[in-house]
Amino acid sequence: VLTVEALAKTYPSRGSAGPPALNGVSFEVAEGEFFTLLGPSGCGKTTTLQCIAGLETPSAGRIVMGGRTVCSVAENLFVPPNRRDLGMVFQSYAIWPHMTVFDNVAFPLVHGPRKVERSAVAARVRKALARVMSNAVAEEMLAVYFLECRNELLTAWLDLLGLEHENGTLKGDEAPA
Repeated sequence: VLTVEALAKTYPSRGSAGPPALNGVSFEVAEGEFFTLLGPSGCGKTTTLQCIAGLETPSAGRIVMGGRTVCSVAENLFVPPNRRDLGMVFQSYAIWPHMTVFDNVAFPLVHGPRKVERSAVAARVRKALARVMSNAVAEEMLAVYFLECRNELLTAWLDLLGLEHENGTLKGDEAPA
């Protein structure tokens, strides 16, 4: 589903090429597989994810998603982020911190490119949140946001996620407006 080949990224430094942020990064993620980039601060994890998402343009390399090349420096090919059919979670507390957990999960179902019938939204969100909460894996809460939207690829990096709840019951447990 995701192939990254010889990915490189160098940021300019005072008019010349600086040290490489990425140098020959290659890996493959199979369909249904969860994949983690792990390493010390400054090793290129975020830069790699930003290149995959299309938020950064690599200096070299190729990225293939779902059998479709979305970036090839050699072929001068770059598919913009909004045409890559992927979901992404930034390193912040929540996608929209002013919204409840329920509304954050419901958002792509109501407003995304593959809208769900309004009558089905509440059940889908409750089912997704129950699956996450029963596994006691809070980080997966935001992953549900994308999985329930049926994205082909999930790109997520998280620092910390707090879930609003009271005695095990999520707050904001109603259909979005």
